[in-house]
Amino acid sequence: MSAHCPLCPLLLPHSSCANCNCYSPMSISPQLGPNPSSLDGEKLGRGQSGKLSHGGTLYLVNQSHPFTLNYSLSSNGITSSTAQRGLKAADKTKGGTSSKEKEAHLKSSWQQFGSLMVYTAAGVKGSDKIAGFDIDGCIITTKSGKVFPTAPDDWKYVCTPQLFLFIFLIPFYLILLRVTNKCLSCDLHLCSDAAGRPENWALGKKKKDFSCSDRLFALNIGLQFYTPEEYFLGWKRAPYNLPELNPTKLDSAARLYDPPSASLTSGDTEVIVAVGFPASGKSTFFHTHVIPKGYVYVNRDTLGSWQNCVSACERALKEGRSVTVDNTNPDPESRKRYVDVAKAAGVPCRCFHFSATLEQAKHNNRFREMAPSDSKHAKVNDMVFHSYKKHFQAPALSEGFSEILQIHFVPSFKDKQSETLFRQFSEG
Repeated sequence: MSAHCPLCPLLLPHSSCANCNCYSPMSISPQLGPNPSSLDGEKLGRGQSGKLSHGGTLYLVNQSHPFTLNYSLSSNGITSSTAQRGLKAADKTKGGTSSKEKEAHLKSSWQQFGSLMVYTAAGVKGSDKIAGFDIDGCIITTKSGKVFPTAPDDWKYVCTPQLFLFIFLIPFYLILLRVTNKCLSCDLHLCSDAAGRPENWALGKKKKDFSCSDRLFALNIGLQFYTPEEYFLGWKRAPYNLPELNPTKLDSAARLYDPPSASLTSGDTEVIVAVGFPASGKSTFFHTHVIPKGYVYVNRDTLGSWQNCVSACERALKEGRSVTVDNTNPDPESRKRYVDVAKAAGVPCRCFHFSATLEQAKHNNRFREMAPSDSKHAKVNDMVFHSYKKHFQAPALSEGFSEILQIHFVPSFKDKQSETLFRQFSEG
C-alpha cells in the first residue's frame, strides 16, 4: 500500500506527507483474488481499488480482520503514523548492511538473479535480519481440514493476523526463502511445516509431515529453523527424522576397498566386471585407479548394447589387453556374458562390487547434475534405480569369479565449492 499526497507530487510509502503537512488518503492496491477486501463496509471486486481516509477501516478478507487507519500530530506539527515511526526505528538496526542498501524502495519491483526472481514491495528497507515464512501450513491452512482447499474461501490463518502485523513491524526483511546457495553472516531464520515430524508427534497431531525438505534447506545454508507451532505458539521442539543418508558424515579418508590385502590391478591379462547402482562411483573409480594401468574401458553407455560390450572384450583379450566392464550388471545372467568371454580366452575374471546404497547413488546423481564439470553425465531417473534394485543379486564366487572386491564410495573433491555442494542434503 502507498499514499498519494493530493497537494504535492510525492509518492510515499506511508499515510502522511511531511512535505506539505496534510492528511492524505491511503491508496489500497487493486483486489487480486476472489476473496473480497472491504473499505468501510464497501466490498472491492476483483481488479478494483480504493482509498482509505483517517479513521477508516480496511477489512482484509470477507469482512474479517479489520485494520483502522489513524493519524497523529507530532510535536513539530507534522502528521505521522505508527508505521512511519516503525521505519525510523529500523534505521537504527545495527549490522553490515550499508546505509544506501537500507533506504526504502520507492517503487515495487522485480529483480532477477540467475534463475531466482525477487519481489521487493514499495517501502521495504534492507536489514541484517531476515525471517523466511512458508505459506501453506505455516501462514495459512484450510478451514475444512483437508490437505487441498475445496473452494476459494477454504482457508484461514494459522494464527491471528494481529500477530503477523506485530512480526511485520519489527525490523525484519521478510522473504520466502526457497533458492540460494549460501548464508549471509546475519540473523536469519526460516519457519515452515515441512519439518520431518513423525506420526503422533504431539497430542492431537496424528499425521506426519509430508516432507523434511524445509528443515534440510535450513540445515544446508545455516538457518535457524522453527515449525509454526514453535515460532508462533511457543511449543517445545518436536521430534523429527532426517534422511537415512547424511552427506555431512561421509568420510573422505575411509578405506577404499575390502579386503585391504587385495590388488586393484594385475600384471597378467584379466577381466574386471563391475556391479553397482548407476551413479555409485564406478566410472570415476575405474578412470582414477584402473584405466591408467592400461586396461581397456568397456561401457554400455558408450557402445550402445551389451552385445557390443562383449565384442569389445573379445577384441581386447585377443590383443592381450586387460578389460574393465563398467556396467551395472545386477544379476548372474548379465555377469555370465563376461565370465564366459574370460573363460574362452583362458584369463581370470574378477568382480568389483560397488557397495553404495540406493540413497547414496541418488544423492550422487543429483550432485553431478548440479556440480560444474567438463563432462556432463546423463540424468538417471528413479525407474532405472529401482529396476537395478529389483533385479539385484549379490555376486558370488560360484559364478566363476576368481575374486570379489567390495568397493566403498569414498568422496573426493576437486575444490572446496564442490565439497560444500556435495555435503548438502538433497532429498527430504
